[in-house]
Amino acid sequence: MFPIPWYAVLFITIPQTVLIIQLGFLLFNLRIEWRETALASIFIGIITFFLLRLSIIPGAHTLILIFITTLMISWLSKVNVWYSLIAIMCGAMIIGVTENVITSLVLILISETVSDLSNNPWLNIAVFLPTLLLVAFIFFLLNRSKSVLYDLNPKGSSR
Repeated sequence: MFPIPWYAVLFITIPQTVLIIQLGFLLFNLRIEWRETALASIFIGIITFFLLRLSIIPGAHTLILIFITTLMISWLSKVNVWYSLIAIMCGAMIIGVTENVITSLVLILISETVSDLSNNPWLNIAVFLPTLLLVAFIFFLLNRSKSVLYDLNPKGSSR
């Protein structure tokens, strides 16, 4: 991972974290308020800004952020830590796979490389937008159809 400027945190990390949390919780029928999601996402954005400046082995940043997001969301929403971990890991995997595929395709289409993303943060933001839009659309469809991957809600279906 490479350090990202504050505006990339604002336009990539925070929306990405919102979608990870909301999509994961939706798929497991867990209730979370948008306020809690927003607070956690802003907090994670700030941590990401500093964490990406540290020399840590590749992939460790992601694991640290998933762990911190899990603890933060569990604390804010009073949801079981394991349930939060499952939901956040699922949301992160869905966004991760989607972002990997879309970013690869977009970079091929515009004849750029991953190195170009680190050198040009606005390009990084532009390349992230299709992922954001697709995952937001998936979230909208799943929410509208009341789809649940596995019901972890102790009160049963609440949606």
